[in-house]
Amino acid sequence: MNHASHRTPRELHLLHPTSAPRDLAHFCTDLIQCEQRSDPTLAELLVEHGVDTIVARMAHRPEVLDLGLPAEPLRAVVGREQQRRKAAPVSGPVDYLYPPEKGWVRLDPAASLESISLVDLAVLVNDPADVAAMLLRLTDDGSNGAVSGEQALEQKFADVAMLFSALDGHLARLMFEKLARAVLAIEPERRTALLRRTILPGLLDGRADGAVLRDFPDPDLAESLCLLLELETAAPEVVDAALNRLDLPSDRRQAVVSLVEHRLHGGSAPAPAQSRGTDQNVDRFARRLVEVDATGGKNFAEFAAFDLSIDEHTVDAIHSVRRMIAAADTTLDQLDCLRRLVRLEPNPGLVTAFMRRALDLFGELDRAERWRDLAAAAAPYRDLARDLAEARPDAVEAMTAAIGEHWTKARTVALLGLQQSDSEEARTAARQLLDAFGPSIARGFVELLADPTEQAATKLLLPFMCDHAALLAPGLVARLGGEGPLVDRAIIRVLGFAGAGYESTISTLLTSQDEQTVRTALRALARIGTAKAAALVTSQIDKGGSIARAAEEALWHFPPQQTIHQIRDLLGRREFVVQHPDTVVRLIERASASGIGDLNNVLEELEALRFRVWKPELVRVALKARGLRTR
Repeated sequence: MNHASHRTPRELHLLHPTSAPRDLAHFCTDLIQCEQRSDPTLAELLVEHGVDTIVARMAHRPEVLDLGLPAEPLRAVVGREQQRRKAAPVSGPVDYLYPPEKGWVRLDPAASLESISLVDLAVLVNDPADVAAMLLRLTDDGSNGAVSGEQALEQKFADVAMLFSALDGHLARLMFEKLARAVLAIEPERRTALLRRTILPGLLDGRADGAVLRDFPDPDLAESLCLLLELETAAPEVVDAALNRLDLPSDRRQAVVSLVEHRLHGGSAPAPAQSRGTDQNVDRFARRLVEVDATGGKNFAEFAAFDLSIDEHTVDAIHSVRRMIAAADTTLDQLDCLRRLVRLEPNPGLVTAFMRRALDLFGELDRAERWRDLAAAAAPYRDLARDLAEARPDAVEAMTAAIGEHWTKARTVALLGLQQSDSEEARTAARQLLDAFGPSIARGFVELLADPTEQAATKLLLPFMCDHAALLAPGLVARLGGEGPLVDRAIIRVLGFAGAGYESTISTLLTSQDEQTVRTALRALARIGTAKAAALVTSQIDKGGSIARAAEEALWHFPPQQTIHQIRDLLGRREFVVQHPDTVVRLIERASASGIGDLNNVLEELEALRFRVWKPELVRVALKARGLRTR
């Protein structure tokens, strides 16, 4: 410790040169969240989100302990202690009770002390409770100032005792006397708790914690040692072992033993030493405790009297465990373990590593044709991805990508073989696999569609995909536009069978350079049949061009209410009528012939165009509208 001014706490953020954008994004989000509340800390949030390339730590903020000008005798004692420690040989590395420079001591310049260790601090403060309060501040446990000296001593008793034990012999005894008085000044119930929790265990283990008992008055020492006998498994020999640790003079030891035995006899007067029975002799118990006899065998029959004995029920339980181990499926157990690790691990890099191992195990089940087990093992992974979709999207992305890699072309062909099998069991297994893997299985389907050498399998694959379009659609959307027009047309067709929700995705291919792809997209929109899909098709009619006739044809495949609504919209736009008179004629003729709805209001407006004699196409539209309206 040194004397210096207080420093402002700040957090220091260390960025690794290889920090990924994901890590930086989490860092910024967590930093904002951390500033809004103190729990959890920034470091904890980063660990929770699997960020290991960015380290957050608290900047150096030492505690300042103000001592002023200690008394001259105390400064002299500290000086002698420092000289003694310097002269003592040092063996091994320095072991710090707290990190170096954790605390700073503010002294009056007249003190002329260049540095102060924790041991020196204990001498200068000269009060065990105050020393404990300062140590509590060094660990940030008492920074709010609401902890009293007695409470601090309860929490930091072991550290205070350790500091006092590091002093020179006579000085250590003086400080332990003060520590003993401080402990005895604590309220009785809390003092008893401190004795049981720290002091007595420290005495039995030979630590400095227990040395304070040597300075207790005899009645208090006897009372403290009797606390050892309140344990269910304790015996009087434990008291003797504790007395040996204290190394008391013989006359004082005898006095303490008499007081202890007085308490053991229910408070009656202690019996003379010569009249005590052999069975009550503490020394005899101690000798029996440490006696070792390796000559004779051991009889464990006495354990039958305890509840933990191996009776017939225990034997049955042990045999059942053995049977369970023998019947365990190692592959399925490993998959279950990996799934639990994936649930706990926030780092997508480690999630990918876990999923690689899971893929190997999936492959083992596949090669063994254990289709049902494969489906049963994969389904929890799909459920896990759904549960974590909002909280950990990056981990879900890693899971989905890894599961999709299982479905190679060969495995997809095998799945089709199960579906086309005459065996109901095989078809059931195919459905279970499809349900278990869900959209991830689309990867194998797309690869099979993209392989021109697998045309025979493709003929079976496309109807199968359309039958399960709603399940496969999310996985197919990610593959759209990446495998060529042939695959795009197949995906669009399946999306059309998937129903509402995919209109915008399909519309992205209405601008494709491949006309067949555009026509397939129009048919898929017509199959969906929603108002949004009808509006997208109508927009292609409005644009005109080579694809407009295909869009017209697709419009008639929508439900009648959608078709008539879009036709009224087109015919009600004067600009469209003027630019596409031939299209208008076809629309009103087909609408009238099909009888899908009443167009009289629109036709009446179109009749006004008969006066535009300078444009015969519009006059023809007006005459056609007039003729259809008068029918």
